Amino acid sequence: MVAAIAASGFIALGQGTAAAVAECAYRPPDRTAQMTKSAIDARYSADSQLRALLGAPAGDEVGEGIRYRDYQRGRMYWASDTGARESHGAILEKYLSKGGHEAYGAPVTDECPSANSGRYNHFSGTSASGGTSIYWRADLGVKLVSGQVHWLWEHSDWERGTYGQPITDTLPTRDLNGEYNDFLGNDGAGASIYWTRFTGVHGVKGAIRDRWLAMDAEKSFLGYPTSDELDTTSGKRSNFQGGYVTWNRATGEVVARLWYRTRSTPAGVRTVDRCAARSRI
Repeated sequence: MVAAIAASGFIALGQGTAAAVAECAYRPPDRTAQMTKSAIDARYSADSQLRALLGAPAGDEVGEGIRYRDYQRGRMYWASDTGARESHGAILEKYLSKGGHEAYGAPVTDECPSANSGRYNHFSGTSASGGTSIYWRADLGVKLVSGQVHWLWEHSDWERGTYGQPITDTLPTRDLNGEYNDFLGNDGAGASIYWTRFTGVHGVKGAIRDRWLAMDAEKSFLGYPTSDELDTTSGKRSNFQGGYVTWNRATGEVVARLWYRTRSTPAGVRTVDRCAARSRI
C-alpha cells in the first residue's frame, strides 16, 4: 500500500513545461536504462521534479509483467508497453481501491492537468475492463470511466468534447445488460453514455436526456438509446429501442414518440404511423 498518500491537493509535475507535456503522451519505454537499472529507478533518479513530487522510496520494486514501487507520496509503475509512469493523491487512491493494475492495467500517462481545472491518469486497461481513465476535479471528486463507455468518450474528445467531465464511475445498468456513466455535459446540461450488448454504445444529453430520465430511462417504453443525439431541421433527436425523443429549438418542446402504438401505449404518448415508422427505423 502506498505510504502517506497526500490527502488533499495535487502537485503539478512540471506543469507548463515541455517535459510535462511529453510525460502526458504515450512513449516507448527506455530499454537502455533497463540494462543498467530498472526503468522506474532510472526515471526517478533523472527527474528532480518527480523526486520532489513523490518523496523518498517507501518500498522495493515488485511485480511481474507490470512492476511498481511505492514512494512517500505516490507510486511509480512500469510495463513494457507503457514505460515508467507515476500516479499519486486521490486518483491513485481510487485506482487502488478499484483493483489497481490487475483490474485496469498500468498507467499510460503521469497524472496530468485536464482541460477544465482537473487532473487525470489514463490506464492501459485489461481485456475485461477495456481502456480506462480516472479524472479528478475539486467540485466533482474522483471518477472512473472504462470499457465501451470510455471508447465513445475518448472518441468524443474526452472532457473537452460534448459529454464533458464524468460525474459518476462506470456503473452497471439496472438490468445488468450493460454499463453507463453520467457526465456534466459540455454545456452543463447533463449527459450520459450507455452501452449494452444489444444496442452498442450511445450518448444522450440535455433536454432529451432529462425527458428520458423522467420517464424512468431504460425501464420506460423507450428502452435504451440506439443513436447518439442527432441534428434535425428543428432541433435535436435521439432514437431509442421503442421510439424517439425530439427537442424543438424554437419552442423548447420535448416530445417522446413510440415507433408505433400498441395496446400498452401510455395515455398521452404521441406515436407515429406503423407503416411510416418502419421506414424510419
